[in-house]
This record gives sequence, structure tokens and C-alpha cells, in this order.
Amino acid sequence: MRTIFYTTFVCVILLCFSTANVLAQQRQVTGTVADQEGITLPGVTIAVKGTATRAVSDVNGKYVISVPGTGATLVFSFIGMQTRELPVNASQTKLDVTLQNATRDLNDVVVVGYGTTKKRDVTGSVGSIKGSDLNRVPSGNVDQLLQGKIAGVQVIAPSGQPGAGATIRVRGYGSRSDANALVVIDGIPLGDAGDIKQVNPDDIESVEVLKDASSAAIYGSRGANGVLLITTRKGKKGQARITLNALTTLSTLGNKLDVFHDPADVAILSNESRINGGEAPQYVGQTIGGTYYPSVAELRGIDPNKSKWPYNTDWAKLVYRNPISQSYTLTADGGNDKTIYAISGNYYNEQGLAIKNGYEKYIGRVNLEQKLKQNLTAGINVISTWTKNYGQGLSVDRNIIFPAYNEDGTYFHIGSNDYGNPLQIANEVTNQSKTIDLLSSAFISWDIMKGLNLRSRISNAYGNSISDNYQPRDATGTGYQFQGFGQLNNYSANHLIVENFLTYDRDLGKDHHINFVAGTSYENTTVRTSFIQGQGFVNDILGNENLAGATTYVVGNNLTRTVLESYYGRFNYTLFNRYLFTFTGRTDGSSKFGDNNKYAFFPTGAVAWKVNEESFMKAIPEISELKVRGSYGLVGNQGISPYQSLSLLGSYKYFTDGGFQTGYGPPFFNDGSNVNGKVFNGLGNKSLKWETTRQLDLGVDIGLFNQRFTITADYYYKHTTDLLRLNQIALSSGYSVIQINDGTIDNKGFELGVNAQVLQGKLSWNVGGNLSINRNKVLNIGGGNSIEAAQGDIEAIRAPLNYYINGQPANVFVGYLFDGIVQQDGGTSPVDGTTQKAGDIKYIAGGPLPVGQNGKYIIGNPNPKFTYSFNTSLKYDRFDLSAQIYGVQGNDIFNFSKFTPSAQLQRWTPDNPSNTYPSVNSTRVNYASNWYVQDGSFLRIQNVNLGYNFKPNFVKGISNLRVYFSGNNLYTFTKFNPSYDPEVGENGQFGGNYRKPRAYSLGLNVSF
Repeated sequence: MRTIFYTTFVCVILLCFSTANVLAQQRQVTGTVADQEGITLPGVTIAVKGTATRAVSDVNGKYVISVPGTGATLVFSFIGMQTRELPVNASQTKLDVTLQNATRDLNDVVVVGYGTTKKRDVTGSVGSIKGSDLNRVPSGNVDQLLQGKIAGVQVIAPSGQPGAGATIRVRGYGSRSDANALVVIDGIPLGDAGDIKQVNPDDIESVEVLKDASSAAIYGSRGANGVLLITTRKGKKGQARITLNALTTLSTLGNKLDVFHDPADVAILSNESRINGGEAPQYVGQTIGGTYYPSVAELRGIDPNKSKWPYNTDWAKLVYRNPISQSYTLTADGGNDKTIYAISGNYYNEQGLAIKNGYEKYIGRVNLEQKLKQNLTAGINVISTWTKNYGQGLSVDRNIIFPAYNEDGTYFHIGSNDYGNPLQIANEVTNQSKTIDLLSSAFISWDIMKGLNLRSRISNAYGNSISDNYQPRDATGTGYQFQGFGQLNNYSANHLIVENFLTYDRDLGKDHHINFVAGTSYENTTVRTSFIQGQGFVNDILGNENLAGATTYVVGNNLTRTVLESYYGRFNYTLFNRYLFTFTGRTDGSSKFGDNNKYAFFPTGAVAWKVNEESFMKAIPEISELKVRGSYGLVGNQGISPYQSLSLLGSYKYFTDGGFQTGYGPPFFNDGSNVNGKVFNGLGNKSLKWETTRQLDLGVDIGLFNQRFTITADYYYKHTTDLLRLNQIALSSGYSVIQINDGTIDNKGFELGVNAQVLQGKLSWNVGGNLSINRNKVLNIGGGNSIEAAQGDIEAIRAPLNYYINGQPANVFVGYLFDGIVQQDGGTSPVDGTTQKAGDIKYIAGGPLPVGQNGKYIIGNPNPKFTYSFNTSLKYDRFDLSAQIYGVQGNDIFNFSKFTPSAQLQRWTPDNPSNTYPSVNSTRVNYASNWYVQDGSFLRIQNVNLGYNFKPNFVKGISNLRVYFSGNNLYTFTKFNPSYDPEVGENGQFGGNYRKPRAYSLGLNVSF
């Protein structure tokens, strides 16, 4: 017994000494964990590899952990970030760590319609981009920041006007009524893409684009042209953070101007043009209409009897400026086990290149989620936006011979009919609009049982705008015509959405997984518009604030209501974690269609095979992902105005018997010139129905070396039938056209996205790019026709330009062929039968198209052959450098502004028998020809961004501090006229646009 006691005592003592020795070898390691932008990360798990020792970073990203004295390896892991393993040597006590975004991690969660899924389990074609990857450059709208980011998504932004929106096309142009993608913000179907001003880019968590039928069909009738899902940031549990993002931008002209510099050149060309047109020259030293026109000799200073002309006005210097723009965002977010919150405010002020032109915006956002019970959560999301747009683009092509002001300080006019002084327009013409948008939603989420959830959500999108326009009597042609012209427009829209949907998500054993969504949706949209127009004012002192002082009034108002009722479901089934199946169906009922065609059903299906999960692939560890996908389905489009299935009745005023009378009949509109004209869709069509798009998608996703190198490729084919279009009818019906379903358009194409993490570690280097090829073809324009104009006559060419032609891409240019310049008088023009003059354009007519007296040709195609983008980012220590280039290849531009000042100086003359540029002629009639058509391809250095992240707490109380410098629209490589930006609208027409600025920004990101 005593022996046992002594033995036990000795063992205990030895154990104590041993434990003390081990404890003596343990030590604490401290540090801070931050992301790649230097923002500290709370809730990061830090583990000693091979042990059960764990620690978690606090709200400031700081951690403390005990490690063995002999050295160890720490593992840092955080959702959405790449896991890092770092060794700790025997004497090290401090280790700061930066985690990289796991943007190519197969476990990344992507947003899909009415739910989320892991990237590796996506069966359809879904493009995704994180909010942190959007350019940190000033932009009034999110859409322009998406340019070049996602394959298959073409963003066309032809204007540099402050606050200007963009055209967004997902996989081509597939509808004659509404080809825009649907925008959904935090689950609220907002409407068409192209002016997404309601969201602050700093608030965006992610943007997903649903491109194929399988992924977009959950939105049914509104998903035919793709869906943009914008998700805003939410708070995170375990953190309480305040962040400030500030950005200041200096803008300059991005292109060298093609304008006249020598007043004598202007006079010589004007005289020559008038003489060639059979008119008397003006610049001979004479007074006409109260304006003195100096002679060429006087302008050159060689007239012995007169001093040199004192004026050479640099209109660009007077009109353009180097504006300063600003953007500030303040955010507070965080949360705990029961509550998460995110509150933000943004102020954005963009000054335009043109004087007195700008765009101002305020955005406030509140996102709050509260766990009411263990299985019951409620939340609200409110985004409030106020915008102001003012001013307009101004011309700098005004005659440089004359001054901007008279000697008494009044604005100089070149004769009594001159109303183009840009300074007077900027200072005296009122042109502004103010809008308020309120997006609000509330939801309650109930976990009924394990895997089964019911979510009810009510959302409302309210918009109101008021626009003012006043044109003084001597500032514009319209103002002079009506002796003062003022107009006030009001617009309000309310879009109510009520949704209820069940989600069931469960593993059935180890080999089966199902996810099922079923729900209903009700949407009610009310739009009210009104305007009052005043004409004829005693003076311009009060402008639009005195419409009651007008001698003539025009008043109008309108009200429309539409209802969309929907039932939808989606079933996902995963077998053996390798075989994925998705089936989606949605029934939509729209009040826009005829009684027998209001409802339509849109089914889709998709399959995917994760080949890398097969046993025979395990021997190839270099392949981390290999997934093949295929989908096919139907989606619909209801993109027309309400009431087209009904015959409409309108009222209008007409003057007779010395007074105004009210008449009733087909609806009328007023085009702003006080001339009434018939609306083109008065006769009802009770058979009107849905436009339908059938789409096939075949794709493959490849990942190599643990996703360091990834490839995504898709082939698609879209077949759109029953096009919603207008059809000509006999005028004896009392109407001119009727809305019908007829016609077919095809789009097919290929998309490729490639990303690579070339280097990892202290020096990291990522590269990526995408390529989009789309081929559009009009198979049948409908109405029994083979060719139809896409728009009315264009004054400059006295004919339409863009056409739909069976067998051709949409919007092709139609005109005559250019055959050089006429070198000698004589011969008959094949276009109009007139006698040709030396210096005129020589045309080839008699083409195969049945338009025009002598037939025309297809002379150009505005659709690009492909678009592409390349991006790269480098990080070394705390420095980061990124760049993006964007290009469009193979599109044609019809350049109405081709005969620029520099071109006119190369014109045809008897001494310069040019075969490229015609002579100048003031009375020449111009026709559409391929002389105007130019290659619109370009490659733009879109953005370059250089930043530096300071160490956490470099300044006391600041957990993150990053400064960066950004350049945007730095240079464009193009064969197009370098004076202009080659990015034009979808129809390919260019007649001068608001120039895009070259912008240099200095930004600051701070987290407290």
C-alpha cells in the first residue's frame, strides 16, 4: 500500500514538472487579419494545424493564439476568402495576414432567381462579378461599370453626358419591341436595364447575369432578353464597422477636336460652297441682315484699306472646361446572432465637360434583418434616390469669324435667324429634371421544418420626376417661333410586387440532393403622366415659373395600369454529386394581351455533369473542375405599351369657325411643335399574344491547378418568334398600323471567359479576359414583307437608313454605292436624274433592294463581329495595380459628320481633283451611300488603378486605410475619326455626340 502511494506521488510530481515544461514552451502569437483591400476581417478562424487549438479574430480583425514553442503552422480561413497556411518560427510572436478573395472558389455562392446556389452546382449560364471588382471610377449609373466585365453582355455607352445611361444587350438583339434585359435589385424586378441610377456602386455586393433560358425562365415573361440581378451589401455577424469611400475626379477632353482654326479658311469654304450651289458669296466685305461679313483679304490682314479682322473665337475654350466631380459614401454595418444591419448614404456630383451641365445624386439605403425566433426572421430593405440633371450638350462648331458677345455685352447673333450661340443656350435655356425613386421591400422568412422555408415579400418601386424646359424668344429657333416656349412634364409610377415562395432543400441520403422552389407573384403597375406647355410670353424674366403668362396653352395627361400574375417553380436534383438536373416552369398572365392569350407557360430544362467528380478523373489532380452543361427552354416577352389589344379613342383640339372644338377618334399626340399627328397603334388586336424565345445553351467549365486557371465557354442559339411589331393597314380603317405578332429573329453565338492566377504570395498576379461573338439574323420581318425600315426618314439623307431585311442582320444600312467623285460636268445621276457636276459624289444605283426609285444596296452592318475585354491585376506587399482594356471589332458606323473641317480642306477643287472628298456645295442634296460608312472597331484603355493599403491602425482608430489613383478612358485605338469617340448607339448612326471625358481620380477608403 505504501509502495503504491509513493509511486503515485512520484508520478504526479513528474507529471507536474512535465506539464510546466510544456507550458513554458507555449507562447502567444498576435496579429491582424485583413482582406486584399486592407479592410480588417472579424470572425476569421485561426487554427494551429494538426491540433484542436482555435482562435477567432475580433471586430478589428485582431487575434491572439497560443502555439508550441518549437514552431507551428497557422491556418487562416474565412468564408469567401482563400484559406492560407503560414509557418510560425520558434521566436515569432507577431503575424499580420492578408487574405485574398476566393473569386474562383467552387464554393462561392452565386445569386439566382429566388435563391442562391454554389458556383459548382450551377447548371445554366450565369455570369457573376463581385462589387469589389467594379471599377472605382465616378459613374452616375452602375450599367457603365459593367462594360467588358461579363462575356455575352454588351454595354453600349455612346454619350459622355453626366448621368447618361447605357444600352445593355444580353446575347444580342432579339426583339423589335423591347430587347432590354430585366433589372432586379435585391429581389425587386425594377424594369429595363439602361439607367440603373437607383444603386450606389459602393453598395453592391454582387451582380449576376442570367443569360440562358434555364436560368432566366424563373422570371418568365420578363427574362427573354436576360436578367441582371443586383445584390446590395448586408451586415455581417460579429462586426461593427464604419467605412468612408471618397473620390475626387478631374476630367478633360478625351479627343483632339477637328475644328477650324483659321477664319480665312471658313470664309473661303463658305464662298466656294455658295458659288458651287448657285448662290452669291457672302464674305466679300459687305453687310447682310445687319451683320458685316469681312472679306478674305481682311481676315488675312492683307487688305490695304482695312485693319485685320480682330476676331478668331475659340468656341471650345469657351464651352468646354476641366470639371471636378465628387463622390462620397458613408456606411455603417455589422450585426450579432439576432440582428444584422447596413446603413449607407452617398452623395455624387458629376460636372459635365460643357459649362452649366451636370448631374447630382443622393442615395440613402437601410438594410435590416432581425431574428424574431429561432426559426423566424424578418427584414426590410429601403433605397431612396434623388437625382437632378441639368444643362445640355453644346456645339463647338460655330463660326469662328464672329465673336461670342457684342460690345455692349449682349450675345452676338449672326443675322436675325441665328439662334445657335452656345453661351446663350447654356446661360438662358432652362433644361433640367429632378427625380425621386423609392425602392422598399419587407419580408418574413419562416423555417417550417428542416430544409423547408416559406418567404413572403412585399415590394414597392415608386418613381416621380418633374422636368422643366424654357426657351427664351431670342435664344433658340423654337423660342423665336413661339415667342417664348415653356413646358413642364410630370411623371409618376408605382410598381407593387407581392410574392410568396416555398423553398425545400435537403440531402436524401449521401447520394441525393434536392432543391425545390415554388411560388406566386403579383405585380401591379400604375403610370401617370401630365404636361403643360405654354407659348407666347411678354418677356422671359420668369421663364418656366410663369407658364400662366403664356398666350397659348397645350395640356395633356395620361394614365395606364398593367397587371402581371405569375406562378413559378424550379426543381434541382443532384445525383452522386456529379449529375445535376434543373427543371423550371413559369406561367405568366399579362393584362396587355387579348382575352384568349393573356396567359402563357414557359418551361425550361438543364443538365450538367461534373466530370471531375468521376473516379477515373481522380488520377488527374491538376483538373480541379470539369463540368459540361446543357439547357433548353422558352421565355417570353411582353414589352409593349398597355391596351394594344383594345381599340383606343382619343380626344384632340382643332380650330374651326373662329374657335377651338373638341374632336374624338383615333388617339393623337403632340410632338412638341404644336402639330398633331396620329398615334401608330390605335386599332385593337384581340389576338395579340406573347413574343416567345426558344434558347439552346451548351457550355463547359474548366478549372486547373486548384482553380488557379479557369475557362468558361458557351455556345447558344436563340430563336424568337411571334415578334411584337407594328403592321401597316389600309388608311380607310381610320388607322395606319396595328400591333400584331409576326416575324422571326435568330441570334447565335459563342462566349469565352478565361482567368488565371499567375503568381501567388507576396507578389500576386491575376489576368483575365472574355470574348463574345454574336450573329444576328432576321429570318422573317413579318407582314408578308421582305424589307422594312426600322425608322422614319432622316432629314440629312431624306430617307430611312436602318432596315430589317429577311436573311440579314437587324438594322443594316441601306443606300447607294460610292463610285468616286465626278471629275467633269456632264452625265446624269442614276439616283435623281439630275445633271452631274464636277465635285459631286458619283453613285451606283439599280441595286437589288426594292427601296428607292432605282434600287439600293446593303451598305453596312452596325452589329459588331465580336467584343472583348482583358484585365490584369498585380499586388506586391501593400501596393496594387490593375488595368482593363475593352474592344469592339467589325461594326460599321454611318458617319453623318464625316465631312469635318479637316476633310473640307481636302475637298475636290479644279486644282485638287480629289477622288475621296467632294466639293463643298450649299445646295447639294445628299443621299445615303457607303461613302459615309466607316469601320467602327476600337480598342480602349478603359481603366488603370494604382493603390496603396496602409497597415491596420497606421492611424489610431482606423482599421483600414487605402488611397488610390485611377485613370479612365485613357486612350482609344481606332481607324475612326480620332476627333470623335467610336462608341455609338445600337443603330450605328453617328452625327456628333456628347464627348466622353478622360478622367483622373484620387480615391480614399477608410474603415473605423
